[in-house]
Amino acid sequence: MSGPDDDGRDGPRSGRDEDRRGEARSDRRSGVTVVENAMMPEALVRARAMPSVVWLIPLVAAFVGLYLAYWAWTQTGPTITIRFESAEGVEAGRTMLKYKDVKVGLVEAVGLDEDLSGVVVTASVVNDLAGYLTDQTRFWVVRAQVSAGGITGLETVFSGAYIAVDPSKEGRSARAFDGLEKPPVVTSGKPGKYFRLRADELGSIEVGAPVYYRWLQVGRVAGYELSESGDSVEVQVFVEAPHDERVRSTTRFWNASGLDATVRADGLEIDTPSLAAFLLGGVAFETPATVSVAGEVPPDMVFELYPNKQATKRPRSKGRSRYLLYFDESVAGLGAGAPVEFRGIPIGEVEDVDLAVDPDSGEIRIPVVIEIEPERLGLAKGEDELAYLGRQVERGLRARIATDNLLTGQRSIGFDFLDGAAKAEILNAAPYPVLPTASGSFDAITERVARIVEKVDRVPIESIGENLDASLARLSDVLVEVQQLAGTTHREVLPGIVSSLEKLESTLESADGLIAPDSALAQELERLVSDLAEAARSLRLLSERLETHPEELLRGRRD
Repeated sequence: MSGPDDDGRDGPRSGRDEDRRGEARSDRRSGVTVVENAMMPEALVRARAMPSVVWLIPLVAAFVGLYLAYWAWTQTGPTITIRFESAEGVEAGRTMLKYKDVKVGLVEAVGLDEDLSGVVVTASVVNDLAGYLTDQTRFWVVRAQVSAGGITGLETVFSGAYIAVDPSKEGRSARAFDGLEKPPVVTSGKPGKYFRLRADELGSIEVGAPVYYRWLQVGRVAGYELSESGDSVEVQVFVEAPHDERVRSTTRFWNASGLDATVRADGLEIDTPSLAAFLLGGVAFETPATVSVAGEVPPDMVFELYPNKQATKRPRSKGRSRYLLYFDESVAGLGAGAPVEFRGIPIGEVEDVDLAVDPDSGEIRIPVVIEIEPERLGLAKGEDELAYLGRQVERGLRARIATDNLLTGQRSIGFDFLDGAAKAEILNAAPYPVLPTASGSFDAITERVARIVEKVDRVPIESIGENLDASLARLSDVLVEVQQLAGTTHREVLPGIVSSLEKLESTLESADGLIAPDSALAQELERLVSDLAEAARSLRLLSERLETHPEELLRGRRD
């Protein structure tokens, strides 16, 4: 058999071999017909230059699979663990992690902590969030809550709770976190500034309470904690931009809870806050016009939180220090909270008044603990406080007990420079340094009066009386002699007196011309009488002033 033609058709068979056909014979025993000498067709094999297109299909499929696997691997973020006190509302495979309502992760497992004190939530997050997982990143469970700040998380009633994320690039990279039990007041993406306040007592201020400027809410209370020394409370507030620029170095904060009532000469003044501040508490601030220039707020500055707005009229605290004073005189009327002043300017207050006995000498003294602001006495920033006050003590700075009100007996501590003060120095002892003291101004007046009385007592009144009796006796003898002389005068001297009177009359007529109303002498006398009247009025005003302010005999009059 010949191969096909070029056009693919079979060519004509020629030759004897092409027409020969196999002869068939039958095998009677098997019933099979066998063809002998039959010609079988032969396959023609040709080599291909290119592989088959069919092989491209599995190659493309493999490439697509590898690409999808690589894409999935690059999009898969890290796995983190978050520790909560309870897993309320958190379910594995269902609870999502969200940031700005965008899904950024999914909870994979929820288990108990090793000591059973909490739960550990394992979650996977998207790769885009990997660079924001630091020790400053915060997580909390968002669920429906009713608090003083309002109602939050209502959307979770139907959709279920989710874990909110507050990412941060600050700090070190982390994969294990402690979740917050309460949502933070301020997230990291909100513009504004934090400020620190210091208060003696927290009062009714709560986390989330509003911060007001002219009764317009401009922020919230972010948190509070007890100071390291335990004698005050530190409150952190967040003021939103652009109102944070209104806080200056002289700004004063006060507790805006409740009503602020003040009794004045013209009546009762009540400063009423908003209803939210009245019920929930809050903080307000303002920057008053003061002698000090308002500047930028230093990073380490701590503002004082006053109990009410009226208290902000007092000078702002710039850092207080405690000192000890010892007095040997009576401290009646002096108690905790009494003012400490320097020439009438408040610089602190009395913290405690006690009684102490020296175990060695048995001397009884009265220790008074005061808290003052050394900067108000001229202490420069960074200067050694004890060294500065020591120099002032050498100049005569002393503490005395002063009487503020003679009617109520209220007293205070007053600092001043005393002339001729005895040499003294600061005793650096425990628990507080001891400042030197002097006798009080009222006691000084009493002491002067006592010295005057003592001088009066030394006057010889009895001998003066005896001399006076003798003088009166001699005066009686003189009067008798004068009476006798008068009789003689009536007889002998009277005519001379009459002539003298006539001359005196003429003299008076001349004097009358001198003292006439239009004369120069009369005008001079009139001016003299007017000056005397003015002087008398000034003396009367001075006596009235001294009756109401006897301390001005020592201090001088305050402007």
